[in-house]
Amino acid sequence: MSEASETHPPSRRRVAFVVLFHSTCAILSTILSKSALNGVDAPVTLLAFQTTVQVVLLTTIGYFTKWITLSRPVSAWIALLPLTAARLVGILAKTYCLASVNASVYQIARGLLLPFTLMLSLLVLRPRPYYPPLSLGGCAMVMAGFGAGMASDYSQMLTSGKGVLLGVISSFTTAVESVVVKRFLGKSSEGMWQMVWMSNVMAVGFYVPLLVLSGEMGTTAALFSSTATAEVSASARQFLGTAVLTGVAGFLLTIATFMQIEVTSPTTHMIVTAARGVAQSAIAVVTLGEPITANRAGSMALILSGSALYGWAKDRYAHSKKGSYLPVAQGPQEAQLETLNKEGR
Repeated sequence: MSEASETHPPSRRRVAFVVLFHSTCAILSTILSKSALNGVDAPVTLLAFQTTVQVVLLTTIGYFTKWITLSRPVSAWIALLPLTAARLVGILAKTYCLASVNASVYQIARGLLLPFTLMLSLLVLRPRPYYPPLSLGGCAMVMAGFGAGMASDYSQMLTSGKGVLLGVISSFTTAVESVVVKRFLGKSSEGMWQMVWMSNVMAVGFYVPLLVLSGEMGTTAALFSSTATAEVSASARQFLGTAVLTGVAGFLLTIATFMQIEVTSPTTHMIVTAARGVAQSAIAVVTLGEPITANRAGSMALILSGSALYGWAKDRYAHSKKGSYLPVAQGPQEAQLETLNKEGR
């Protein structure tokens, strides 16, 4: 980071634009994905189309901008297999969770992401990261919000046991993804965009056997069947169209994440994430007709308040050590981790 960037923070107008762009892309991606899954329950198929669209866009734009190099040795592809596997497991768990719960409670269902990430970071990363006591208090609030929200939804049969379990699994696998990516990035000589592109290209190859294992091959074939009824054909066209749109939204989210890393502080990032969760829930209630209860609202408030408190405490600690403005990513590894993790989706 240059001295100029430390002494001259970005303008408020630029921060506002970037935050709005990032939040719009993240909410659009989630709502569109849930809309597609409501029509056709095929999470792997949806991800396969999304990833294919992102690969096409990354290849086209990355090639002309020189962000990526298409020709890489076999050893480079093999070296990125752990990264690809971590990201693939993470996105699969997130999508299965979204398919099993309402979009309005998606953030509650995945409320253990922050606690799991903190726990795994302390166990795995060296040197161990330091978390101020106040940030741990925010983490405790997040855990309380998850427990209260899921218990209430399950008791009222608004969310199934499968949905609760997938929320826990999704939180854990995403936390594992974050830690694996962070350790991996320190050893890789590839650029950020190059790694995103290569891992997505390999992921497309993995989706072929996953379609068979998940039992969705028949569903995928039916989407392109010329003998399907008019009703099935309409559903197929809607699903495919939405899948393409979510792929575009995911690509734009990657760009937006880069931009937000550059201009926002940790506190801004966490508060924006919290506000986005509220907006996402409200949009899901209006556009998808999902129910909202007082217990859900209270649980969401706990999770979002805890997340904001965590970010504020970490930011205060960073300022006490550095004494200047700091963006979300405080070094190359953190910037790359934030981009690859795409936590806002």
